[in-house]
Parts: sequence; structure tokens; C-alpha cells
Amino acid sequence: MALRALLPALLTPAVLTAQAGGAIADHVLTGGQVVTVDEDFTIAEAVAIKDGKIARVGTSAFVSELIGAATEVIELEGRTVVPGFIDGHAHMDREGLKFLHPDLSGARSVAAIVETIRREAASKAPGEWIVTMPIGDYPFYFDAESPSFLTEGRFPTRHDLDEAAPDNPVYIKAGWYYWRSKTPLVSVANTAALRAAGITRDTTSPHESIEIARDASTGEPTGVFLEHGGFGTIEFNLMKAVPRFTHEDRVRALRLGMKRYLAVGTTSVYEGHGVSASTIRAYRELWEMGELIVRSYLVHSPSWDAVPEAELDEFFEQWLPHLSGHGFGDEMLKLGGIWTDVGTNPMTELRKRGRPYTGWAGQAVDANLHPERGTFFELVLAAARARVRANMLWYVPNVLTRQLDALERVDAEVSIADQRFVVEHLTFVTDAQQERIKQLGLVATVLPNGNIWKSGGALTEGASASKLETFVPLRSFIDKGIPFAIASDNKPIEPLVALWSAVARSARENGEVLAPSQRITRAEALRALTMGGAYLSFEEDIKGSIEAGKLADLAVLSDDVLRCAVDAIPEIDVVLTMVGGKVVHRLER
Repeated sequence: MALRALLPALLTPAVLTAQAGGAIADHVLTGGQVVTVDEDFTIAEAVAIKDGKIARVGTSAFVSELIGAATEVIELEGRTVVPGFIDGHAHMDREGLKFLHPDLSGARSVAAIVETIRREAASKAPGEWIVTMPIGDYPFYFDAESPSFLTEGRFPTRHDLDEAAPDNPVYIKAGWYYWRSKTPLVSVANTAALRAAGITRDTTSPHESIEIARDASTGEPTGVFLEHGGFGTIEFNLMKAVPRFTHEDRVRALRLGMKRYLAVGTTSVYEGHGVSASTIRAYRELWEMGELIVRSYLVHSPSWDAVPEAELDEFFEQWLPHLSGHGFGDEMLKLGGIWTDVGTNPMTELRKRGRPYTGWAGQAVDANLHPERGTFFELVLAAARARVRANMLWYVPNVLTRQLDALERVDAEVSIADQRFVVEHLTFVTDAQQERIKQLGLVATVLPNGNIWKSGGALTEGASASKLETFVPLRSFIDKGIPFAIASDNKPIEPLVALWSAVARSARENGEVLAPSQRITRAEALRALTMGGAYLSFEEDIKGSIEAGKLADLAVLSDDVLRCAVDAIPEIDVVLTMVGGKVVHRLER
């Protein structure tokens, strides 16, 4: 029977007659395949939920003993239930921000973009800003870095936008570099927007990586800006006049982001790259109102410039004691740990001009400690002394060796073996580095969707066969006993795409299988997406698997993720999501 025909049975509760014995369950999911992800990877038929926790798991007959008159029974009709996915590097707030502005997806011509602006102008008062999402298609904006993306072979100019909205300042935002991992980042302003920003033919670029496009005959700005650096900086300097995301925007974005993550079966997030004070404030507001429905563990993104005189030990002891140990909070919202990095560059300094605004990022623009204030070793040592868990991101393989050297020096002074320091974005990791990671008790997060599928071809171009075997080496991690969590990094957010990427290891550009010997099984990938994420937040005893006594966070899938065709995995629908025994997502057709 087709899924569509089964949906009414799946999504409409049936009330069954009470049976004697045992506590009466609030919900029972029965008649399917329950992948528990317990230690033995047990497959059951049904699960009962009481007071937000798993009450019983087993055969349908065994679990049905807890059905009463008030029990909501969901007939699975053979569908698969898995623990709710835990995204180990999520950026949930950023996902919601993508839906606050008008979308240009599907616009393949200047004319189509102009028409979108015209429609927006019809509902705006004179002088009111019109701000849109970037040129290109959500979520990746692939190929939109080139004017050939559009029919006319050029980007829209100030004059095109003026024609559509003569009485309003208009700005087409630049995207976040990591959505497509290519430059330039393109933004466009009309005449009124340029005037508001004070940009004229005499305006000079604040850095060589930011190009102000000009008319060849007049020298006047065309309204097009091309950013060739890795991070968007223009709204922090040249275009500071553009309306910024407000607190209310960030709260709204979190609501939208939660809805999107729940729709793909993600019930918990770990924000390992750190979140700024403004983002924490938005989370806290929803938590205080009882509206935070995705379990969230927030790592602190420090604003070093806000405490310019503080010594490192003082910073941790006086400002961040609540972040020590396993974190502070409850099962819905926890704060714990700190993002650690040292360094600066011209682009970072440009972004700091807009501090404390964070733009798309959600992390503090001054989160990297300036080298004049301390080394990476000194920063992490201060964190270890205060038992504030360090989270660090390693893009470049040779940086990994330097950081491991520093961590081993820290460990010689203050043991970090039980603190679960987190290393993120791992790509190339040699056998020797893996052994060092294991000895230090580090937890790894990996991004199969972004680093293997989306960018794997570019990242591995020219790599020798031996080096390729060290690329996102998941099989080696498992064989060596290195704990790791699979994460999305918001590119894309779907955990099943990440699971498929870990299993198939296929590059988007040409379908090449990258280091096939580093493939892992579907069961192993599922464990990394559930129990791996729970371990990351010190919560493996309360979530990450479907076992009696654990939180009732789970997802119902439209197909059997363990047995369907491999390339069908990304197409699996999440038809139902529960957090704490509450239905928070139902698939609508």
C-alpha cells in the first residue's frame, strides 16, 4: 500500500479498550519496527510512553498491556521508529533567519528578481526598506556566484531595483559563504539604499576582498558588491545602514528553525560553534515562555572585546562559572562549555566594526581571542582549570597537529580526559592524530553531508591515495573507539542526508565514492546521529535511544532506513516527531 494511503491511519489516533495490569500509557506506537539503538541494537515492534518518558518497549502484545481508554494509539502500519536525531553542530537559529526575508528562489533572470521587488514595494510605505534573501535557490544557492546564473548574463543593478521600487531603499543580501562554499558573495543595493549608506563614486573599499562594482563609463557604483573573502562583511562596514536582525527577529527565527528541524526528525541540537549573547537571549525567552520544543545545548561564543582587561583565569572564574562541568539548565535548555580559538585577520577586524551584531553567524564577531591576549594553549589551559569544556573547530589539517600539541601540554598540567573537549569539522585525520585524539578523551563531530557529499570533490582534489584514506575516517574512528557525533552544520539540515553521506560517501560533483574503506554501516551512522549526539552533551543516560526510563524523543520514518535502497535514504519522509512524548510534527499531504 502506498504511503499516502497509510497516512490517515498513522496520523489519526485510535482509542482502544483498556487492558488489565500496569500503568496506563499516554501514547502507544505499535505495529511497526522500533529501532531502539540500545547497546544491542534491539529491534522491537512497539513502544509505550508515559509522562514524557519511555515506559515500555517490546512486542506489540507486551506493550498493549499499557493501553487504556485515554491512551493515544498510533498504528505504525509497518513503519520504522527511530530515536529523535541529535544534531551535533546545528545552527538552528540560522535556519530560521533564512525565512524572514522574501525569497528569490526560482528567479533565473533580472526581470524575475525585479518583479519580486515590485511585488514587495506594493505593500511598503515610501521610505520603508525592502530586504531580500540572496540571489539563488535555497538552501545552497549553488552557482549564483556567477552572473551566468541569470538569463541576462549579469546581476541586477541599482537602476533595475530603482525601476521596481523608486520610493524605497532596496537591498538584496549576500549569502553565508558556507551555504555553497564559493565566492564571490553577491549583494545589490538600489540608489536609495546607497544614499542611506553614504556610498558615492568617491567611496573606497575597506579591503581588497570587497569589490564595489562601478559603471565603466561614469565610475558610479552600479549597486553590486562582490565579496571575495570567506565571510560576509559588507553589512558590518559599507552597508551598515541595512536594517539588522532584531531580538524579535531572532526569536521568530528560532520558532521557524525549530519547526524545520522537527520536520526532519531532529529533536535535540548541540550548538558547538558557540552562540552569542543575543542568540542566547532569544533561546532563553522561548524557554521561559515554554515554547522551546527542540532540546538545545548551547556552547558560549565569547565576546572578548567586551572584557578587554580581563585575564584569562579571571574571565573563566568571574564571568563563566555557570558553564563549567556538564553545563547549567534543564532537559530543554542547557548552557555549557566555550568556543575556543585564537587569531585575527583583516576580515575579522572589519566584522568587529559592527559588534555586537552577528549577522547570519549567530556567533560573536570577536569570539577569537586576539593573539596579544594569549595563545591557544593558555586559553584552553584556563578553560581546563575552570572545568569549562573547550570546543574547537579545525578546518586545516596542519592546524590539527598544532592544536593537539597544545592540548597534550594542557593535559599534562590539568587532566582533560573526563571533560569531553570537543573537536569539530574534522576532515583529514591521520592514524597518529586519531590515537592522540583517543588518548586525550576528545569527542569528534563530523559533517558527512557538507564535507563528503557537498564539498568532498573540492576538498580531496589532488589528494594521494594514502591521504584520501584519512578523509573523514569514520571507519577508523569506530575501530579505534573514538566517540563521534554526526552533525549537519546547517548545510543541509536533514540528518538522513548526513546518514546517507556517511554510508555512501558519494561526492556531489561527480558521484565519486571517496575513501570507500571508510564507509560505515547504516546502524553505525544512526548510532552516531542519536547516541553520539547524546554523549556529546553528557546526556547519554537520558536520551539517544528508545529504552525504558529515557526521554520519549523519537521520529517515525516513511521507510526502513536500515534496509531500503541506499540512495533512497535521503528521500525518506519523517511522518511524525515526538519530543518528551508530545507530537510536535505530523507530515501533511
